[in-house]
Amino acid sequence: MPRRSIRFRFLAWFGFLLAALIVGFGITTYHLQRNATLDRIDAELERQVDLLSVAFRGGDVGAHFPDGDRELRGRLRGELSPEPPLGPPPGLSGPLPGVPPAPEAPARRTVRLPASVTNQFAATNRNLFAIWSAENVLLARSSAKAQTLPRPQGAGAETRIFHRIRGTWREAYHFTERRDCVLVGRDVAAELASLRHYAWMLALIGACILALGLGVGFLFSSLFVRSIGDMCRAAQRISEGNLSERISAADMDRELGQLADVLNATFARLDAAFSRQRQFTADAAHELRTPLAVIITDAQTALRRERSLAEYRDTILACEEAAQQMRRLTESLLELARLDEGGPQGARIATDLAELARAQMERLAGAAAARQVELRAELQPAILSCHPEQIGLVFANLIANAIEYNKPGGTVRVSTRVEAQDVVAVVADSGRGIAPEDLPRIFDRFFRTSQTRASADGHNGLGLAICKSIMHAHGGQIEVASQVDQGSTFTLRWPQEQANR
Repeated sequence: MPRRSIRFRFLAWFGFLLAALIVGFGITTYHLQRNATLDRIDAELERQVDLLSVAFRGGDVGAHFPDGDRELRGRLRGELSPEPPLGPPPGLSGPLPGVPPAPEAPARRTVRLPASVTNQFAATNRNLFAIWSAENVLLARSSAKAQTLPRPQGAGAETRIFHRIRGTWREAYHFTERRDCVLVGRDVAAELASLRHYAWMLALIGACILALGLGVGFLFSSLFVRSIGDMCRAAQRISEGNLSERISAADMDRELGQLADVLNATFARLDAAFSRQRQFTADAAHELRTPLAVIITDAQTALRRERSLAEYRDTILACEEAAQQMRRLTESLLELARLDEGGPQGARIATDLAELARAQMERLAGAAAARQVELRAELQPAILSCHPEQIGLVFANLIANAIEYNKPGGTVRVSTRVEAQDVVAVVADSGRGIAPEDLPRIFDRFFRTSQTRASADGHNGLGLAICKSIMHAHGGQIEVASQVDQGSTFTLRWPQEQANR
């Protein structure tokens, strides 16, 4: 399985987290079991330390043991008889004549413990006890094993019971008020072996759970990766040219279904873009084919036989008009290509739309007079941060169309203004209008209405498409409202924040 695959990373992280949980749970469980075992042993050792301590000190055992130990208390009271300390023989006082005084040695006491206490340690080799005096003299022990027991270190004036572990021995001890030390030990090798066995059982169970979890994770990751694989195969088929195919998201989980929906939407936009591109190419070829056919036909006609000078002149004029039509189409296509790439670069200039509109109206005043169309200006200052040559092209196309498709004696009204939230420019005419079925496609490239197609006026259907692309590049919108035989109104709108950039 490749390391960079989703399945490998998923299983690696899942296995790591599962292993961490299992190890944490196992360690916690083991320590709880170990503490419970040691607590049970310590409780027993503490009871034995109490027995030894009371028996050693000869105190009132009734105050130290529960009612179930009445017989033991009675025996302890009668059997405690510590021997007198060592000293000179009776009747003698002071040092013997001629004998140097012996160095002082720690007093040694003889301790006789009740059989009921010592029998508890003599019955098994797993228990031992030892008693030391404050001077580190071993006063009593259970067996030879206790002979080499190290005496615990004193803990100040503490008389509570302490615990220690030494090899396989667990020991409890405490110091009396006279700093004598009473220690009880027990061999816990069997308990430690049981704990080791318990630890191995936990490890085995954890390994089985980890293996089972990884197996289940592998199955789930297989289902997850299979869905991704289906998406990849569908995307591969789409990339090979089948743009109409889509990814089925019916059986996918919510997240993968959302991804499939996003990819399907992307593929749909690509399909539409490719369709537009094919249509654009076909329309461009069609538009270029007509002037090319005119040029070729006129040239071939002129070359078949000798022509008069006037006929040659007419042929050349026809070829020039077709070439001019091709030039206009080529310039429009180049302009659209630049707009599709983001338009002209560089800083925009704060420009008054009223001045741009007025300049275009003055340039087209002759064409308006020739068609008996009146131009009316309602221009208020409206500052826009833009590329003036492009916005001027928008006004030129809209005003030229308003003149071209107007009625004799009609009017074209151009206005600019600043509203509360927007900068607005309007070009309205009283011409033929646009049919309702043509309005949704009026800004499509190479689209021409039935009236413009019938007129065969040489327009290529790119003017409004260029206007829309320029408006989009400047963050604005272009809208159209029209009624047949009553005229059309084109509204240009830029938000204030966009206008001031």
